[in-house]
Formats: sequence, C-alpha cells, structure tokens
Amino acid sequence: MFGCVRPEGSVAEVPKSITMPVWQLHEAPDYDRVMARECAALCLRIQSDPAFRRDFLHDPRPCHRDLFMRFAPTSFPEYAGTYRGTSGTTLEHRPIHATSITDGSKHFAFAPPEQVPARAAQLLATVEREREDARTADPYVQLLHLTYLFAWFGAIHPFLDGNGHIQRALFAAAAAELDIPVSNRFAIHPRSYDRLLASQLELFTRGGGTTYQLAAIAEYLAFWLSGPFDRPGSGIPNL
Repeated sequence: MFGCVRPEGSVAEVPKSITMPVWQLHEAPDYDRVMARECAALCLRIQSDPAFRRDFLHDPRPCHRDLFMRFAPTSFPEYAGTYRGTSGTTLEHRPIHATSITDGSKHFAFAPPEQVPARAAQLLATVEREREDARTADPYVQLLHLTYLFAWFGAIHPFLDGNGHIQRALFAAAAAELDIPVSNRFAIHPRSYDRLLASQLELFTRGGGTTYQLAAIAEYLAFWLSGPFDRPGSGIPNL
C-alpha cells in the first residue's frame, strides 16, 4: 500500500561503462492488472485521507516509489521515487524526449534534468501557497488552479517514467482539497484522456506554457470534474 515516508538517500552514480536501461513501465509483465488495482486504492486514499493527500501534494516522490518500485530494474531502484537531475544518482543527467503527436517524425523535450528538482519544488510550493485563495474562488478559477498544476507537472516531467499517473493523481488530490469531486470519467489508470488532450499538452510544453494553451487544457480537464462542473457550459470562461 502507499506510504508517505520521504525518499531515501541518493544512490551512487553508476560508472560510465555501465549502460543504464531504458524504463518502459507499460511493457512490464502484469502491468495493467497491478496498476488498475493500486491506482484504484490510491484514488480512494486521496479522497479519504487528508493528511496523506497533503503530504502527496507537497512531495509526490514517495508515492511514485510505492507505485513503481516493483517494476524498477533490480540494479536501478532509484528509477522509482527519484526526480531526474537528482545529484549523485543515475538520473542526474537523464533528459526525456517524446514523439510529437502533430508530426510523428519529430521529437520535443521536457524540462532538462539540471532544472527538474528546482522547478518541481517551485511548482508544488506555488500551488500549495495559492490553494487557500482557490478554495473560495469561483469554479472556473478553481479549474485554472488545477490545470496549472496538471499542465506544468507534465511539462517538467520530473520522473523517468510514470509521470502521467502521478500527474492525474495530483489533479485528483488538488481537486479534493477544493472539495470538488472527480467524475466517473476520470481514472488514474488507465489513462483517462486521448490525443486531443495529449496534443494540447504537447503544445503547452513546446510553447512555454501560454495562457491560451492553459485555457484549452482547462476546457478538457473540466470533463474530469463533477459538482459545479456538471452544469451546462461549466469549465468555459465568460468571454
């Protein structure tokens, strides 16, 4: 089950002569069955345990480790629960690129590893600092608060893999902090969005996170929320 202890000490860097394995979680045996079970439990705990939820929003690394340690290469346990760019680990210099949805012949990069720890900490601290004001804001402003966390976490992509699961779990936790229920359309696993949202997230990442792109992502994420977002026209700003 999920614990929220802080990450253990860093792992000594592997000699350059050793090839670090690529980590593709979805290729692990029994991955979908295990993740469906564990993510359902995580979603329930997010809703029912405020202390756990706030610890998770403050630092998602322990939960990443709990979810994915069983799938980490035996000689590289730091793949689970460690940010890219963490000094003294095999992830210190690990960039991440993704194939473009809009042009499959091209790739785009997420945050460079040397920026990841500081940018992730700054993002989570900013969202935490603004949460109290968001509690009393109107629903669309609350939606933008949730979208800011979701979109920027994806743009940073702090982990080697498993970012989408943590990104969706953070979204659910932040919504719970605002007393906004998630809808039946939402899931941490399997992925509860398609190429429409993925293409907007790519544009956000490649374009440096414009207000227009954030609003486009927000319109999609509103479908993951219930409560005030069940009303017709909700999730759309008054223009």
